Amino acid sequence: MTDAHENDFAARIRERYPEGLTGIFAVGGTRTTYILEKNRHAADPGRIGDFAAQGEYLLPRYWALIQNFFELGGQNMILPVFSFRGFYNRGDEYADLIAQEMPRFINEASIAFYQEHEVDPSFIGVDTLLLMPPESATYKVGQQFLDFQTAWPYRAGRRRLIWELASIPFLTFWRLFQSMTEAERAALDEQITAQDNLEAVYHLFYARFSQAIYGLDVPPPHFYLGTNKSGDLKIRAPLPIALTGGEYLRMFYTPYPSLFTTRDTLQTILEDLAFGTRFYSAKTDYSGQYTAERVHAEYDRVTQLSHDPQTTLGLSRRVE
Repeated sequence: MTDAHENDFAARIRERYPEGLTGIFAVGGTRTTYILEKNRHAADPGRIGDFAAQGEYLLPRYWALIQNFFELGGQNMILPVFSFRGFYNRGDEYADLIAQEMPRFINEASIAFYQEHEVDPSFIGVDTLLLMPPESATYKVGQQFLDFQTAWPYRAGRRRLIWELASIPFLTFWRLFQSMTEAERAALDEQITAQDNLEAVYHLFYARFSQAIYGLDVPPPHFYLGTNKSGDLKIRAPLPIALTGGEYLRMFYTPYPSLFTTRDTLQTILEDLAFGTRFYSAKTDYSGQYTAERVHAEYDRVTQLSHDPQTTLGLSRRVE
């Protein structure tokens, strides 16, 4: 596709989402990505002998995905990269490796990328890292991220890249509640009781807490892009998902590791999200939308799929 067409597409996206297109990119399969691309000719392809080399390889792959989203019209990108469970369920060695690799997001190469593409980076979930003992590597890296955010020259209107690091939403919400004064809690409670519909209550909470967490106004995410490479349709963005409060969110899953997502695929996803026509009814039923031919064809399709258990999304996939 030519630059002119891509520029036109980006302009259409920005017009469609004047608040700023916001997406969650739950990148998964990073170890698999490295193994497939760098280790596939090794005697033991699954063994990663040098995790620093893996980190150096993966960072430019992240940059390519980020750049594609912003150049296609995106404004706010949320990237969950570590789960707090990763510090426990893969052993102490893996936890130490995580602590060593996390600073890559604020090293010289990353800073150069942010500056070149006029991106403001920030980090959420750092409060979880600071629960660790002050002498631990995990605590120290959390403090590094806080110091980085304090020094970074944020500017209104710039693209925003939000890295989510090992967040526990309950902890973050508890800390925010603790930080409120009695007068602030009373004022918020008064605002809540003054609302006459539930959607207004949700948006009141979202505006209050998302601003405190993100550091600026970020709209509720419009879509989520994850991976179903192993038949595992998990949600890997706990804090942004918790903030949605069940708000409508389009979810897309690639059948391969996330960093293999091409620019064309990402554009196809955004095209469908922003401009696709969905079979949907906001009425009590689907009156007027089904023809006799269509409903019979749909019944045949549904019954055929339902009789084949292997059509179920989320079933484990085995590598033969």
